[in-house]
Formats: sequence, structure tokens, C-alpha cells
Amino acid sequence: MKKIATLFVVLVVLWGCKTISKDYKAGYIASMNKDYDTAIEYYEKAIRNDPDNSVYRLALQRAKIAASLFHYFEAKKYAAQGKKEDALNEYEIALSYDPGNRRIYDEARRLVGEEVKEEKPREIKIEPPFKLDVKDERIQLKFQQQASLRSIFQALGKYAGVNILFDETFSDKPFAIDLTDMKFEQAIQSLCLASKNFYRIIDAKTLIIVPDQPMNRAKYDVHVIKTFYLSNINAQEILGSLTTMTRTQFKAPSIIVDKNLNSITVRDTPEVVELAERLVRLWDKPKGEVVLDVELMEVSRVRLQELGLELDQYGAAFRYAPESEDSSWLNLRDIDFSKSENFQLTLPSAFLGFLETDTDTKVLAQPRLRGIEREKIEYHVGDQVPIPITTFTPIAAGGVNQQPITSFEYKDVGIMVNITPTIHAENEVTLEMEIEFKTLSGSGFGNIPIIATRKVKNIIRLRDGETNLLAGLLQDEERQSIKGIPGLKDVPILGSLFSKTDVEVNQKDVIMTVTPYIIRDVPLTAQDDKPVWVNIGGTSAGQAGQRLPDEERDFDERMRRERLLQDRQEQREGRQNQLSLIPANFEGPENRDFRINVNISSSAEIGNMSFNVSFNPQVLELKQVVAGGYVQQFGQNTSFLDNIDNASGMCTIGFSSPEVSKGFKGRGRVATLVFRSIGKGSSAISVSGVSANSPRGQAVNFETRQSQITVR
Repeated sequence: MKKIATLFVVLVVLWGCKTISKDYKAGYIASMNKDYDTAIEYYEKAIRNDPDNSVYRLALQRAKIAASLFHYFEAKKYAAQGKKEDALNEYEIALSYDPGNRRIYDEARRLVGEEVKEEKPREIKIEPPFKLDVKDERIQLKFQQQASLRSIFQALGKYAGVNILFDETFSDKPFAIDLTDMKFEQAIQSLCLASKNFYRIIDAKTLIIVPDQPMNRAKYDVHVIKTFYLSNINAQEILGSLTTMTRTQFKAPSIIVDKNLNSITVRDTPEVVELAERLVRLWDKPKGEVVLDVELMEVSRVRLQELGLELDQYGAAFRYAPESEDSSWLNLRDIDFSKSENFQLTLPSAFLGFLETDTDTKVLAQPRLRGIEREKIEYHVGDQVPIPITTFTPIAAGGVNQQPITSFEYKDVGIMVNITPTIHAENEVTLEMEIEFKTLSGSGFGNIPIIATRKVKNIIRLRDGETNLLAGLLQDEERQSIKGIPGLKDVPILGSLFSKTDVEVNQKDVIMTVTPYIIRDVPLTAQDDKPVWVNIGGTSAGQAGQRLPDEERDFDERMRRERLLQDRQEQREGRQNQLSLIPANFEGPENRDFRINVNISSSAEIGNMSFNVSFNPQVLELKQVVAGGYVQQFGQNTSFLDNIDNASGMCTIGFSSPEVSKGFKGRGRVATLVFRSIGKGSSAISVSGVSANSPRGQAVNFETRQSQITVR
């Protein structure tokens, strides 16, 4: 009685499980057929019957995500066809399954004509610690006649109520400029750019004018430090690019990377730091994400055919066996070979077989994989098979390798799918796929498993929501064996009556379909399409480390025009062919490195040139000569030579064009002389022995200017 009660309880439990699994199985079948709406209904019924079943809840959540994507892409198709009502209906269904999907919500709003406001980026601007306190009025000053450059600056300062100071290296010269209808900072910026100077604000009512030279920039530039915390990219990866893009004509910015915080700290002028922030904002974008619907099907077909005569024993027996009461003993006098009844013949039994077996098996899996673009997505299903590996080692040191040691190496067996997606701006996805299918195909020597491998690598490009079918990983085996009586089975036509033929066909194929869905692309806005302007009204002639507001840059063309007029004025004064040393005057302490630039200004084309630089070897030591931008017009092929002789205080510099018919043009920096002050006193650095020729061999004459150095 107790056993009957127990059996009854088990049947009740199984009956209840059968009722629940019926809804779950129906939902699973609907999900496999991509009827996600029906699958959700069945899964919800299953959960109502068993609310605590986590498997059912997971299946329901998976079906809702799949249904949301399905209706979302249906809505996009209807929208592309102009079916607005159908598209809105599909958007509504998609949002009901995934209410938090912002992308679906925004696209539905755009379809009905609502404006989706994009978050405006924060304005990137670093305010200086102090500004000039001047009136916001337009200046009406024009200097058409040649006037002193110093007096023009002083007139501007008096007009605006600003005290203007001058650096000790400032060089006064005749100048003409039109400053009509400009604000004070625009006027001072324009005058500095035309005269090759820059200014630095000391306080609200004071600024200083300084010649635009690398040493003065290093002396007067105002620096700012700012840290950028990155969210999506690795700080170490963009360090080199950021250093290259923010490098100025004077130096590269100081950049420090913190790997723990994934941050970058930049120290430089405000303009360079602002540029770095713009670049970091453009680069620090989240990567796109995709969902891959993958269907894996293993189709196995085994067909067995048996036809013919099969013998149960492959043998025949012949014996002498006369009838007697005791069959175990034979009386010799009763032996009689003439009687046929004393002999027995045994033949093997046989039956005629007509049998054919045909099976078709499918193993189906539908993983849904979500991943980030350019990152590998791995999906492995299978087992690990131990493979024995035997090595031989000596029993004692120095002996023969005769002691076997067996270890095991585990090999993956099953289906392995590796996919790396890349999202394109055309709503297309490139998939770099590697598919490998490993199975056990038997055993070899020592009963070691034999692993059969089928592998394919491919790169495809699909549209968003497009399905690709991959098949053909086919393994086809056919075996045929014939069993029968030797000799008789080989007789034509009649041999089939005395033999049996077994035909076994084993076919295995792996079919895979993959469908990519873009669920998040790189968030690009209209601001990202705009160019990043560099050095517009910037520090090349303005305040050190400060840029003017964007609305005050309309005078940039006028500044270029004034500088061009100044160049033409110098040419009219007969100074178009000059070789000068910058700075003209320098004063510094002992044991300090400083640089002197050798600048050239020539109206003629130069094919080759050489000159000597002399200095006081008791005061200065020439450490290095660096070729300038003027001699790098032809790239690395330019011939540049220097010979330093610190004992006599002399250096010879020469360069020539690599092309016979072309020469160097314009103006620029020939070389940078790196000196070190080794003793107190003064030294004149002068240029002599200038020899220059045009590409045609004509001599070109140059005027030279020296530089005076004082070491205190």
C-alpha cells in the first residue's frame, strides 16, 4: 500500500511538470521559428504556473529583447517604404517590449515630425587669470607716415589708459599701420603680428611688448594645467597622437598619463590646452555595439543498407558417425565405410536479408551574442577531451631515458565560433568570422582519441539586419563490405546469392546563419563634423598663452596684410638679402644653455650657400648646430654640413639643393646654434665669409647682422 501511495505522488508531480513544460516547450518552438510574440505569450503562461522558475524568466527576457529588435527593424523597413502608420505601430510594439531603449524612442519621434534635441557640448574656453580693464570702444588711429614703432604702441596705451612696457630685446623701427575701427585688444594684436612681437598682460592696466622669439616665449608664456578623465579610450593609446597634434613651432606640450585613473594631464599655454581638450572630446567616443543572431545546425545523416545471403557460420563439417548405442565409443569390427548412412555433413545456416535504415538528425542552437565593435566575441559549446602525452626520463641522473611519465592535455571538442564585428557609417557591419567544428572520429594507436576538424575563416560585410548563410562544412563517408562464401561470392550474377553486401553512408554538415543588428553606433553630432582651427589670432603675435574671443577674429586678414606691407617696406630699403642672428642682444647667467637662430631673408633663389660664425671661446661654447626649416624644403635629401671648432671660436655652416635646377626660396631659419655660457664677459656672435650662388651659378650678395651676448 505504501508503494502505491508513493507511485501516485510521483505521477502527480510528473503530471504537473508535464503541464508546465508544455507551455515552455511551445514557447521554445515559437522562439526557434522567430515568432517572438507567440513565444512571449507561452513563456508568460509558464511563469504564471511557476513564478519561481528562473529558466522561464530568462527565456521570457530573451524573447522580449528579440521581439523588440524584430519589430524595430520592421518599423525601419516600413519607414523606408513611406508607410508611416505601420512604422509607428511597429515602433510602439518595440517600445512595449523594451521601454528603456532611447534609440527607438528618438526614431519614433523623428518619424512623427518632433524635433529631437541633441545635447550641446560644453564650450571649451579657458579664461585667463586676469584681463585688461579697458573701455569697450573702437579706436580711430591711422599711421600712414613712417612713425616709430615704440611711439605707436605708446599712443595705443595712452588712448586706452594702459601702461605699456617693452622688453630689453625690443627693437624700434619705422612703421606704418591702419588701426581704424578696432577695439584695443584687436589693435594691439594686429600691431604685434605685423611687427613680429607678442604681448603679455601684467595686470589690469599694464602689459609688456616682447619680440616673438623662442627664448622669449619660454620666458613669458603663461601655462595652465588641466586633467582629462577618459571614459572610452585608453589614455596610453592616444598619448603619441595628442603630443603630435598639439606640438607648436616652439615645443611639444608636457603630457602625463595616469593608468590607474585613465586620465591625461596637459601642461602648456591655454590655447594648446584648449586644443588638447577639443581633440580628446573628439576621440573619447563610446564604441558601437551589435547583437548577433546566430543559428547553428548540425545535420547528420546515416544510411545503412543490407542486401543478400548471410551465413551464420562460415564453415562446413564432414564426419564418420555410425549408429550405435554408445556413441562415445566405436567398435573396430563394426566399421563399414561402404554405407552412406555412417557419414554426416554439416553446412552453415543462412538467411536472406532485405534491410535498409535511413536516419536524419538535427542539433539546433540559437545563441544571441552582444558585443562591442572591434572586440572579439567568442562562443564555444562542447567538451574537453584528455589526450595522453608520454615522455621518458632517466631513473637516475645521467642515465638513459627509460622511465615513462604520462600527462594529459585537454583538447576542446565541439563548436567554436569567434566573431569580430566592425560598424560602418553606412549602417553596415563587417564580420571577421572564424568557425571551427571538432568531433571525435574514433581512436588510434593506444586507444588515443582521433579528433576530426572542420574550420573556415571568412570576412563578410552585411547590412543592418541582413542574414548570411554559411554551409558546406560537409563530412561524407561511405563504407561498403561484402560477406559470403569464398569463391562463390565472386561468381558473376550468381555470386550475389551466396553473399551479403553492407553499405553504410555517414554524412555530417554544419550550417550557420548570422544576422547582425546595430543597437548602438558611435554618437557623432554636427559639432564633430566641424574642423578644429589652430592658431587663429592665437599666440603667434598676441598675448602669451591667451587667445582672443571668437567674435573678435575678423581682423586676421588685416594683420596679414599689414605684415606683407612691412616685408615690402624692408625690400624697398634694400634689405631683402639678409643673414641675421636672432636675438640681437642677450644677457644671461653663467653655465646656461641658450639658442641663437640664423635667419635668412632673400629675394633671390639660393642653390648653395656657406658662411662662418665666429664667437669668443673664452665666454661661449658651441654645443650643437640644428638645421632649420629653410634648409628642409627638399626633405631629407638636402645636404647640410657644419664644422665646429671651439678652440678657435669658429663654425662653418653650408648647405646645397639636391636638385640642379631648383633652389631655396623665401625666408626662414637656416640653423639654430645651441651655445653654453662658460665664462663671464661679453661676446659678439658674427657671420662672415658668406658665399651664396643661385641654381644657375650666379653670385648672390648678403648683408649680415651680428648678435651681442653678455654673461654676468
